[in-house]
Amino acid sequence: MNIGLGIIFIPIAIIIILFGVYTRKKSKKNISNGFLLAGTIIILVSALLLTGIYDPYANHIR
Repeated sequence: MNIGLGIIFIPIAIIIILFGVYTRKKSKKNISNGFLLAGTIIILVSALLLTGIYDPYANHIR
C-alpha cells in the first residue's frame, strides 16, 4: 500500500514542480514559490513512503 501511494505521488509532484517553474518564468513569484514548496513536500512524503520510514497503517502504536 505504501509503495503504491509513493509511486502515485511522484508524477503528481513532478507536474506541480514543473508548473511552479513555468509560473516563475511568468514572473508570479509568490504563486510559483507555493507550487515549488508543495511539490517538494509531496516528493519528501513519497520518499518516506517508498523507503518505509513512514507507515501510516502500522499498528505498533497504541
